[in-house]
Formats: sequence, structure tokens, C-alpha cells
Amino acid sequence: MKIAFVMKPDACYNGNGDGSRKQAEIWQKELLRQGHQVDLISPWGHYPWKDYDILHFYGLGLWDYDMIRWGSGLNTNIVFSPIIDSNTPLWKYRLFSRLGCEKLRLLSQNYAVRCYKKYVRLFLARTQYEAQYISYGYGIKHEKIGIVPLSYRADNYNPQITKEPFCLFTGTMTQERKNVARLIEAAKKYGFRLVLVGSLGNTESEARLRAMVANAPNIEVKGFVNDNELYSLYNRAKVFALPSLNEGVGLVALEAAVHGCNIVITKLGGPKEYYKEGRVWLVDPYDVNNIGQSISQALQTDCFQPALRNDITQRYSVESCVKLLVEQYKKIKE
Repeated sequence: MKIAFVMKPDACYNGNGDGSRKQAEIWQKELLRQGHQVDLISPWGHYPWKDYDILHFYGLGLWDYDMIRWGSGLNTNIVFSPIIDSNTPLWKYRLFSRLGCEKLRLLSQNYAVRCYKKYVRLFLARTQYEAQYISYGYGIKHEKIGIVPLSYRADNYNPQITKEPFCLFTGTMTQERKNVARLIEAAKKYGFRLVLVGSLGNTESEARLRAMVANAPNIEVKGFVNDNELYSLYNRAKVFALPSLNEGVGLVALEAAVHGCNIVITKLGGPKEYYKEGRVWLVDPYDVNNIGQSISQALQTDCFQPALRNDITQRYSVESCVKLLVEQYKKIKE
């Protein structure tokens, strides 16, 4: 198949920290390996739009409104991954998607979806939770929604490396939804060792983060690290924590699980669907004590590994997830 991946413009700012971009890159690499052609669309390029088997758009935004409406005139095989990371009550989400006026171009990104949904042949969700937002929020029929879970990027697990008693976090530390402030507070209160990895944002946001850490001897702020160092940290960390206020999947937690970490993850949103019941610690991200106690317990037990790793590698390898993606593509080509 000949496939075009069209990415939301602001993905260029976050680079590797953008979840939708990372999702597309993982899928592109495996699709290429399987013999498909995948073009990453750039506004500087010229493309044979009518020749593509699939036009796959990633990420909500007002940019979708013109791109999808325009693109449908050249090629009707449009697939859209909105990538909804929200804990907004469904009734509110549905209400927000109805507020606007297309004739006056009074468009929010959610109202815009209602305007161009008729041009989309297939919506792709990563979880049942996200599928609910697509279906109920925008009034889209279930038969137009497919579910393709995300896969972890790579398996560099080394069982010869002894786990160390520390908790790892990786992500954009300055995003409020990542809940790093409460994670730091929990580490201070319960005394466990915490290693923070990821983007520190600008100078001002980094200063705020370091002020929160202050002189806590058990908290280390590493900032951005390359993949080799990240995989080394995954292999060494006993626990990985992602107590986000809202999260779509939490790809980094999947990667950590593959590398033998115990997982402490938010109970809100879609991430919990990726784990069998009883294999991870699900926490209330607004409760510092719940976060701290769960991480402390996870540092003291081995009972969920290697069963958790085996389950993740069987269900969420890139090969198996992209196989599902291709099956979804074929549905609209039949």
C-alpha cells in the first residue's frame, strides 16, 4: 500500500516528546519493513494525492478542518487518529463539540470534527476509552471506529542487570498533566529515590521544577537523555511511575514494563486498558499518599514481573499492532 502520514503542525516544536509524532514514527518504520510505502507529508512538498491508498491524519486541531475537507476532494480514503487525551466528562465533551458556527468559521477543534467527520472513512482509537470520546463526543457510528493499540518502540531488556531500588519517571516534566509536582512531593514524604528524565522546558519552567526539588537528596533531575541511556535506566529501575492527571496510553510505561519495571500508573483514562488486572498499581493522581504508598510497595515486590513483561511483549509488539493497523486500512479499501 501507498500511505501518506499527515502530522499536526505543532509536532515540530516538541520533537521526540510529542506522542502523536512518536506513534506515527513507530508505525511508519514497521510499515516500511513490511514493504509498504509511507510518505511523511511536509508543507514544502508536492504529492500525488490521488495515488495514495490511505491518507492518514494525526492529532486534533483546527488545521484538520481545511486539510481534511480539501483532501477529501482528491482522495476519499481518509483515516484520522484524533489522539484524545482527556478526562473531561463525556457529556461536557459532547456539548463542547456542538458549540460553533461553520458559516462564520467560529470553530473550536472539537466543533470542527463534527463539521468534517463526514469526509473521514475511518477513525482510529488507541483504547476503548478513547473510542467512547470519538463515538459519543462527535456522534460517530461505531462501525466507523477502529481500535489499534500502541506498541512499545524497542525491547532492549537485559535480565543480567540487577534492578536498583529507585523510581523512574520520563516525560515532559513541565506539563501540568504529567503531575510531576505531586510525584516529587510523594518522593519527599515517603523517602524513595526518584530519577526524573525528560524535557525541562524553558529556563523559567526548569527553575520552577528545580525549586520544587530543592535540596532533596533522594531526587535526581537528569533532564533529556539519549535512547541508550534511557534503556539503561529502564533496565536498572525497579519501578516506573506515570501518575498523570490525564493520559492517552502512556507509551513510556509500556516500554518500562518490557524492561522489567514494576509499573505505577494513573487510574484515569485509557492507560489501564493495556495491563491485565492486578499486574500494576493504579493510583489516584490527585492523592500524594496513594502515589507514595504505591511506589513504596512496588519497590519492595517482584510479584508482577516477569509476567507483566511477557504479557506486554505478546500483545503490544510493533509487529502485532501494525498488523492490526493494516487490517483496518484494508477495510476501507475493500
